[in-house]
Amino acid sequence: MLKGINRCCVFMLAVLTLFCFVSYAQVEYDRSYSPLKNGGAERQLSGWETEACESKEIPNSGDRCFELDVKAGSRAQMRSDLINIRRSENFCLEYSMKAQDYFNETASLYLIVRSYGSQGENVLSADKRKLRAQNKNWEQGSEKFAAHPGAYFVDVQFSVRGFSEDEAGILLDEIALYREIDYDPLYGEIKPISKGDSLITFPMQRRSKGAVSIAVQSLQGVTARTEGPKIWMDTGDETFLNYLKEQFRISLDRSYENDFPGLLKAMKKYTSGRYVLYDLDYKPSISAANTMAGLKDAAAVDKSLEKTFIEAGYKLAADVSRKDCEWVYNNYREQIRDAAIIVHTNDMRRHPSVFHLKDFAPAVKALNWWHSDEELSRSVYRSMEPVSPVYGWQDGTTSDEGLTVKLHSEEGLFQMPSDWMVNLSVHASTGPAMKNQNFKQKVSRDKPENEKNVHYVTFIMSDMDNILTEIGSNSFFSEEKFYANEHRGEFPMSWGMAPSLVELSPAGVDMWYDAATENDAFVGYCGLGYFYPYHAPYMQTHAQRLTGFLKRADLRTLLLIDRIMPESRLSQDYYDKIKYFTSLDQLRGFFFMEYVKYAPYNGKILWFDGKPMVCARFDFRDEKFYSAVRSTPEEIADSINELPANPNIPEGYTFVTVHAWSRGMDDIRNTIKKLDSDVRVVNAEDFIELIRLNVEH
Repeated sequence: MLKGINRCCVFMLAVLTLFCFVSYAQVEYDRSYSPLKNGGAERQLSGWETEACESKEIPNSGDRCFELDVKAGSRAQMRSDLINIRRSENFCLEYSMKAQDYFNETASLYLIVRSYGSQGENVLSADKRKLRAQNKNWEQGSEKFAAHPGAYFVDVQFSVRGFSEDEAGILLDEIALYREIDYDPLYGEIKPISKGDSLITFPMQRRSKGAVSIAVQSLQGVTARTEGPKIWMDTGDETFLNYLKEQFRISLDRSYENDFPGLLKAMKKYTSGRYVLYDLDYKPSISAANTMAGLKDAAAVDKSLEKTFIEAGYKLAADVSRKDCEWVYNNYREQIRDAAIIVHTNDMRRHPSVFHLKDFAPAVKALNWWHSDEELSRSVYRSMEPVSPVYGWQDGTTSDEGLTVKLHSEEGLFQMPSDWMVNLSVHASTGPAMKNQNFKQKVSRDKPENEKNVHYVTFIMSDMDNILTEIGSNSFFSEEKFYANEHRGEFPMSWGMAPSLVELSPAGVDMWYDAATENDAFVGYCGLGYFYPYHAPYMQTHAQRLTGFLKRADLRTLLLIDRIMPESRLSQDYYDKIKYFTSLDQLRGFFFMEYVKYAPYNGKILWFDGKPMVCARFDFRDEKFYSAVRSTPEEIADSINELPANPNIPEGYTFVTVHAWSRGMDDIRNTIKKLDSDVRVVNAEDFIELIRLNVEH
């Protein structure tokens, strides 16, 4: 019997070993960024807790390294600061190592990785591996690890212990921790919409009845994950509803539009039948309740509505009327999904969109965070899965757009501007329903006509990284100023498309593409969302996910918005940051705009991996606050007409960014009418192809 058990144990061990080997073999690591700071001792011993360790200059190189030097019977060690990690996450450690000439091989050299719980205090496990340093030359080392299933942090330790009378010395350099490239669908566990489904409509309430809107949206989010009927918040814009009626044959149930108590009773069985209590007068509790609704499968209920919910049969799940987002994070972190975060104000004085975007946190079990402490907020953002979306707008630490996006970018996140969004969970239900569908633009992909002695111009609409412009209520799609303009299709025009919509609202992408003319081209905007590559880590992870989205959306050009100024200026050095994007086969070229002052580089063209990156030459907008702004059709046409009619030089091309909040299709049409006969207006894709054909690089 014992032998049988032993054989079984040996077999199970072999299977487990094989499983681990296969798991490690299939893992890809993001080598664009290491969260382990000061891995080369360039900042002395910063970021490390040390014993018998010093930062030492490497002879004849000018670089530095770490030296662990021990005497007999003593030890030397260096241990890193805590590093954020996901539970059970795979990661690898790479390093360069060299034994000193006097190194005694009886000394023990170990690499130790310890996993810690959510507070970074309790050690959950320690993975200790013995290293060998026999070679007197530099040698590369690499070890693969998996974090403890309950870990939120790890640290890294190198330790040398001497046992004889001889000394033992080790040099270490280029220490890096590379995290696993992994990501979840943006729609999380939201159930797919099906043909023939019914949507229960309920009117979006006026500000004075905002608590009702919050309650219904919380039910909307929870039931998006269950088998219950879907709720649609009616804002009066039926653009997307009409699409769903046509493509999914959905029907509308309007029987509860004036029956709030009846709606509560109807939806109760599709939830836990409970509610989370908050107090609209204590603003932080709004954020707390929005998160807790998702974790408890419950409705978020203001005190003014508690009696109505009790009468409908709901029971209290939690009272957060004097709690905030920090309390929720500290007490429920293990239940919160770490692949998305909502950063959205709870203060009407800060931004009047408080009663919007209240379905999505419950729908994807995300944290709703709004806090004024920057250090605390950074630690929370850093705990998210690398390259996760931030839904909402602004930040509790700043109302400045540039500082907000810079902050989120620095912590490895990307912004999905969506503060005024409603019904995002309904849009996202088309994600799993259409997950295998690819989309096709209507623009011709034939080689563009290549004329001599002409100047080429392309117009691209600004701000279309903002998903509200594409799928929000009264979006650009339905506005006569933009996509519903009577003159659309008469001239080449380029629109933005947020690549992430292929998962967040593929039906929205299809709606735009289906209504396009052959003169409507689409440009990928920013990346997975609005972020600043210059400040962002994990660019390899970002690029790998982005390429799939670009292919599905049939996007061949990408417009980047970055915040390089005032610290620096755009140059060829930008390649080091953007190379993971420029290497994507799907992309033929790029457009570039600087934050705030969109066009400070006078149409400059840079080349990366054989692809042009074209800077905006003119900023077509109302407010003249820097030299590249042109405010009228006459001004911008005159400026273009003065430029060389020579497609063989960079000066023969003009990319005009059209400021959406002050200009529209009629302004572009009036500009085109005033252009000289040797100026050609082309769409963004042809613009890039013509540069590739004509401009030497």
